[in-house]
Amino acid sequence: MKIYRAKGNNEFEILESEAISDPEFVKLKISTVFPTQTDIHLFQGKLNIKYPIVPCHVVTAVVSEDRPEYGLKRGSKVIINPYVLSSADSEGYARVDTYGIDTDGFLRDFVALPAENIIPFPEDVKEEEALFTELVALALAGINTFELDKGDYIAVIGGSVLSNIICQLALYYQAIPIYICSDERHINIAEKCGIYYIVDETKEDTYQRVLNITGGRLADHTVLHAKAGVSPNFLHTLSARGGDCTIVSFTPLLPRLETDISLIAQKQLKVQGVSCGCNEINSAVNMLAQKYLKFAPFIDKRVTFAEVPELFAELSENPIRYICPVIKV
Repeated sequence: MKIYRAKGNNEFEILESEAISDPEFVKLKISTVFPTQTDIHLFQGKLNIKYPIVPCHVVTAVVSEDRPEYGLKRGSKVIINPYVLSSADSEGYARVDTYGIDTDGFLRDFVALPAENIIPFPEDVKEEEALFTELVALALAGINTFELDKGDYIAVIGGSVLSNIICQLALYYQAIPIYICSDERHINIAEKCGIYYIVDETKEDTYQRVLNITGGRLADHTVLHAKAGVSPNFLHTLSARGGDCTIVSFTPLLPRLETDISLIAQKQLKVQGVSCGCNEINSAVNMLAQKYLKFAPFIDKRVTFAEVPELFAELSENPIRYICPVIKV
């Protein structure tokens, strides 16, 4: 039994699993882990948090003991809700914490959690599909910032798994996504996921292409994934007058994105940000159950629990080496 604790200097300290004594908590065996960019930043020591800490919050697990009072049976597969609603801070505001950032996470073989953080798998959902629950929740939080009508155009900027899921959700709601991307891998994945309008910003005049696709009206809504390598000016230049724009983020360590915002005022645009999907977790699980979204094309690396140090060392050297690596515990 192991716990990997990041020291913040590209190294782990490996501990034995701690004894679990709280009778109110449910004991779980971690089964699959998806290390995100946040986990790599934490491993490198780039986050302003207290080290050492156990990283990773995107996981699935198996119930280790019968807990009939919670409707949980031993051997049942579950999704872990990674959010923790903390008590009010010093200014009286409730704050949402996340396992693996604000408190120890799940890069371990066993953990014990409150029952409210445990969600049984929907029927027919696979473990590797369930890993994307939080990303679906965040994508839903982003797309729900719009008053979306059938046939609306949504420009989604930045090649990523999150951007791809937003595009797939737009199709589900009968809107028309336009995926703006510069990574050939994400372009290929988007095609496999049925996203029709894909603009390679390295090879095309992005503004002109969006203008042509929309019949000269530009996008009713724009979404920008705040990550390194995106073009922040697209957030407002691709938006129609009076449109709305949303910036989404899946990591607390945001890159510096600079752009001339004067066009936001000229076009009378509404701009907002989304960085938490905690209110959409249940809706995300329902989306998984519908089997509409495609996830299989994302996963391009699988490793064992013993190979965790080697995987994190690889990702520390090149954080975008893999689209979606998965650890089998």
